[in-house]
Amino acid sequence: MRIQALFFLLFIFAVSCKKEEEVQEPPRDVGEQALEDNNTLLDYLQSHTYNYEDFENNSLTPETTLLLDTLTTENDHKTPLIDLVQERKVDVFTVDGDKVEHTLYYLVARQGFGNQPAVVDSTFVAYEGSLLNGTVFDQRKNPIWFDLLQSIRGFREGMTALRAGTYTVNDDNTVNFDNFGQGVLFIPSGMGYFSTAQANIPAYSPLIFKVSLYAMTESDHDQDGVLTKEEYDNDNDGLPDDSDEDGIPDYLDKD
Repeated sequence: MRIQALFFLLFIFAVSCKKEEEVQEPPRDVGEQALEDNNTLLDYLQSHTYNYEDFENNSLTPETTLLLDTLTTENDHKTPLIDLVQERKVDVFTVDGDKVEHTLYYLVARQGFGNQPAVVDSTFVAYEGSLLNGTVFDQRKNPIWFDLLQSIRGFREGMTALRAGTYTVNDDNTVNFDNFGQGVLFIPSGMGYFSTAQANIPAYSPLIFKVSLYAMTESDHDQDGVLTKEEYDNDNDGLPDDSDEDGIPDYLDKD
C-alpha cells in the first residue's frame, strides 16, 4: 500500500508540474504585440467618442467630468475619438536591446494654463485607469502627488501633453484648483505592463487612463542642484544616462 501511495503522489506531482509548465508561456514578440495592440486601440478609437460638447461651451467648470462612450445609433452623429486624438511615436527597448516603435494615443480635452511636466517630474494628479472593456482597475478621485518616474512608460510620456492648472488658497487653507489639464491616454501594453499580469490587469492589455493634472513640480531626485530632466536621458534612448559608468544613473548620482 505504501508503494502504491508513493507512486500516486509522484503521479500527482508530475501532472502538477506539467500543468505549471503549460501555463508559463514564453513572452510574446514585442514587435508583433505592438502591432496587435495598435490595431486594437485603433478599433476602440474608431468605435468610441466622448462628451466633447461639455468641454467646448462656456459652462465648463472644474467639476466637468470626461466621459467615454460607444458610438451607437443614438449618437452616431458624434465625432469618433480617432479624429480627435493625437499620437506620439515612442521607441521601447526590449530586454535584448532591440528598439521597437510603439504608438501612444492621447486626447487633450482641456489644456491647462500652467507648466507642462517632463517625464521625470512630480505631478499632482487625479486619474482613472481602465481596460478597453471598461473595467476600472485603479482610480484616484482626490489628487495625489505622483513621481512620473515611478509610473509606467505610457503614463509618464502621456502626461507631458497636459499643462497644470491655477489655484487659490482659502482662509481655511483649503485649495481650489481651476484651469487644469484634462485628457485621456490610450497606452499599448508595451508601454504598460506587457507580459506581466497585475491584480486586475491581464497580460498584454492596452490601457486607458483618464487624467487631470492639477499641479507639477520640477524634480531634482539627487538634490545636486541639477534638474532631473537635464540628467535623465540626454541621448534620447528612453533610458537613464550613466555618464561616468559607475552603475548609478546620473539623476541619482551626486558626483
